[in-house]
Amino acid sequence: MIYASRFLRKTRPAMMGPDVHWMKNALAQLGLLTQDEPSWEFDTQTEAAILRFQRLHYLPVDGVVGPAAFRALWTALDGMARDSRLPAASSQPPDYPAILLHVDGGRCLLHHFSQGHLQDSYPIALGSPNTPTPGGYWHIISREAHPDSFFGTRWLGLSIPFGAYGIHGTDNPESIGKKTTHGCIYMVNSQLEALFPQIPLDTPVIITGPLATGRMLEPGVLPGRDIQRIQTILQALHLFDGHPDGRYTAATAAAIASFQRLEGLTVSGNVCPYTHEALEKSFDIAVGSVRP
Repeated sequence: MIYASRFLRKTRPAMMGPDVHWMKNALAQLGLLTQDEPSWEFDTQTEAAILRFQRLHYLPVDGVVGPAAFRALWTALDGMARDSRLPAASSQPPDYPAILLHVDGGRCLLHHFSQGHLQDSYPIALGSPNTPTPGGYWHIISREAHPDSFFGTRWLGLSIPFGAYGIHGTDNPESIGKKTTHGCIYMVNSQLEALFPQIPLDTPVIITGPLATGRMLEPGVLPGRDIQRIQTILQALHLFDGHPDGRYTAATAAAIASFQRLEGLTVSGNVCPYTHEALEKSFDIAVGSVRP
């Protein structure tokens, strides 16, 4: 299974947001981007820095920042961004955190705990089955008021290393309670504004719920929505003219092989995680998707 939140890249108008800001700060720490105060805009200078980073780390040199590039950024930083915020090591077992956020993926709720006691629960929107919100134990690494673009009025960035994920506001209440996002966690703006002052940096965030597990897609596997998603992407890329019926047919395998040739991937006709990530990236670019 691959993750994305969103694929950062040069667009018109330029992509902007706290995820771009974090990436540019990372590039600046690595000496690849020179700016006194990194902006929130994915501009030409940012693209040039990303291209240099991709060449140095043997990534596809396309100027697009997806899961693989985010993982490489976190690794290249060698833990600097995380370790600088972690408490000093101690031989004593940790106390229950003073503040804790629990994202209940099963019920689309965010629970706010203080001193071990539940303070409130908020309805949220989570990642779709195709772009799920990653489960695990993370912490808050950034806090921004008025983050612009699609991020509502508040942003709480998460330490997930394979994408730019956060808890942020939305003015679309119809999305709340559903699994429709690109991986980020949406809250109603007014509720996140009330919660925001109570959530400092380093706050632990536990994300639980049904896990999204990927599988190798190849002829002979059982039909499923994951295959239907792949067929829909191939249609958008004009590589598949069949009906997206969720069956891994010979025509589906042939379309995947064509895609792999175009992308310079190993041509197998099967969908492994590398092909899956490349498909999602190409789909976002083809349809112009820039939402988190």
